[in-house]
Amino acid sequence: MRQWFEGIRDERVTHANTATRIGQAFLMLLNYLLDPDTPFLRKDQEDQTNYLLRLVAGAYIGESGQIRLNPDGSITCQRINVLGSAIFNELVFNHQNVLEGDTFFTDKGIIEEVEYLGDGQYRLTMRKEYENDQITFHAYDVLRCAMNNLDVGRTYKTSWMRVDSVDLNANTMNVTLYDGEDVPGGVNYAPEPAARLIRWGNQADSSRQQVFFISSVDGSFLFLQGVTQPIVDDTNYSAFVGLPPDLECLRNLPINTRQAYMFARGLIVQDIIKIDYLGNPEYTARDCGTWQSDRQYIHGYDDVAKGYFSDRVWWGGCLWQAAVALPTIGREPRYNNADWVCLMGGMNMSMDIVSSAGDYFHAGKPWQTTLVASLWNAEMQISEAEIGRSNITWQRMSGDAQSDIAWNIQHAAGTQGLQLSLDSTVDVPFPWEAGCEVSFQCDIYLPEHQQHYSTQYSILM
Repeated sequence: MRQWFEGIRDERVTHANTATRIGQAFLMLLNYLLDPDTPFLRKDQEDQTNYLLRLVAGAYIGESGQIRLNPDGSITCQRINVLGSAIFNELVFNHQNVLEGDTFFTDKGIIEEVEYLGDGQYRLTMRKEYENDQITFHAYDVLRCAMNNLDVGRTYKTSWMRVDSVDLNANTMNVTLYDGEDVPGGVNYAPEPAARLIRWGNQADSSRQQVFFISSVDGSFLFLQGVTQPIVDDTNYSAFVGLPPDLECLRNLPINTRQAYMFARGLIVQDIIKIDYLGNPEYTARDCGTWQSDRQYIHGYDDVAKGYFSDRVWWGGCLWQAAVALPTIGREPRYNNADWVCLMGGMNMSMDIVSSAGDYFHAGKPWQTTLVASLWNAEMQISEAEIGRSNITWQRMSGDAQSDIAWNIQHAAGTQGLQLSLDSTVDVPFPWEAGCEVSFQCDIYLPEHQQHYSTQYSILM
């Protein structure tokens, strides 16, 4: 074509029919441009080229302009529909990644073709997701396949099958469908092309009888072991985190099935911190033996033991538990010490009354004595200051009711304390004769326990 054009340009012969030759040159050029193998892009019809096309500044594809090939090598588009497999060296989610249904961590494969062999057996040709992809299923694997019905209700059907044999060269495997009574729900479905298979367990190989999956339907992380069939039982639940499944071993436990729990056959842990449903820490009782005056006890977090503890000590025949974060060092646990609470022995109160002049008095002979009342908390004597004088009352009981009333008014609560001084000429009915009996009773009220304690001392002539 170049030589033809140069010949017309350099023609010097008169009457060389130049116009005809120029017209033929234009037609030659037009035919060249119309040739589909010509490496030029056209604007009036579909075009193609067998040569490399370089779009240095990028390109916009489609009328919407949403598909962009960028100069930096990136592609911007609204949606990607991959009919085969997609291989990414790096996958970045700009906002959030959402997984629907159940997500399994186990062997998987995609069915390319299904051929029915009869008697519930199928030959499945598996899809190669990349060139060297091979089937990872083994003989006797139990397979689960959930197929979306693509309806408005977002329903699906599940197929359960067992691997009979695997042909790696042909990329096929023969499987047998389980009967309906052997699968969850009681109905089994035939496999379909494009369905995704996962290994649920294995009938013979114990190393392939476990599966870990996340179920958005059940709201839990589940790890199953010893799975040899589609239907699992309580023994297959090796661990779960989340809402508890309906297990026989959990039915009698005081748990809330709408709250998340962690369950496992074994537990290896360094620190355990227990909290209640409000998030408050629960304290572990720690028996520290006999109370020591120079030791710091705690009701709180122990930095050394790495946990929340409430120290308990034995003192005065009682078991005490720390009630504040740091009980005062050297201040013994006892009644009315707010640093401690008595767990055992605190309600084992006893009282006695002792006379300073002995227990024998003669009729007709004046006498004086002091009655001393004592309140005991196990082996510890409660002081008058701890009880409070206003909580101590003395009463006299004799055969002279009117005189007893007058005496009791004079010895009402808060007047005497734990010691009562008696003079036979003043505090006993007159006349004092042989065979007479008079009793003096001490009553103590403990507001903290809301309990009354009393004991009597009787004088018989």
